[in-house]
Amino acid sequence: MTDASRAEDPISGCVKIDYPDFSVLPHAVRTTFESLPTKVNFFRMLGHSPGAFVPVIDLTNAIFRDLTLSDYHKEMLVLMVAVHEQVAYEWEQHVSIGQAAGVRPDQFIAIAEGRIEDADVFKDDERVLLRFGKSILVDGKAHGVQFKNALRRFTVQELSDAILVLGYYRMLAAYIQTFNIPIDAQSDGHWIKG
Repeated sequence: MTDASRAEDPISGCVKIDYPDFSVLPHAVRTTFESLPTKVNFFRMLGHSPGAFVPVIDLTNAIFRDLTLSDYHKEMLVLMVAVHEQVAYEWEQHVSIGQAAGVRPDQFIAIAEGRIEDADVFKDDERVLLRFGKSILVDGKAHGVQFKNALRRFTVQELSDAILVLGYYRMLAAYIQTFNIPIDAQSDGHWIKG
């Protein structure tokens, strides 16, 4: 059975959704899409939600550019979401981004193995942030004492940013896995633009 016929078989778990035709989408969606420096597969598929396309791109840009939380801390949280939600796409997309932000190979491995308490790999503040993130992912919130402890090391704004990062990437995880979006092509750790 070919992949195409498996995708059409109603009892197969194989999902194949074609990317939308951006030429027929609203002008704001087309121009926003065309202005993207890198058109990753998630953005291509997001065209199926034209009413949300521009706001999601704006949120993506805000998360990449405008947060108080450092890129280093943000990338550790993104990697933790990728592991928690078992999303290879998110992990692979953020290997080069995480490396550029300063995440070390031993930290990638510890996050992948769930060793967020490893004092040989993570500093105290990093472990506090990762515990905070794990509580959000597992329990849906950081409990009061834990939140107060995190506030001793991070500002309210940084922790607010952390929750937005966790929620955004968790939403992406559900979208990516449900639509079975393939990992974008990369060359030497950089996405192939197009």
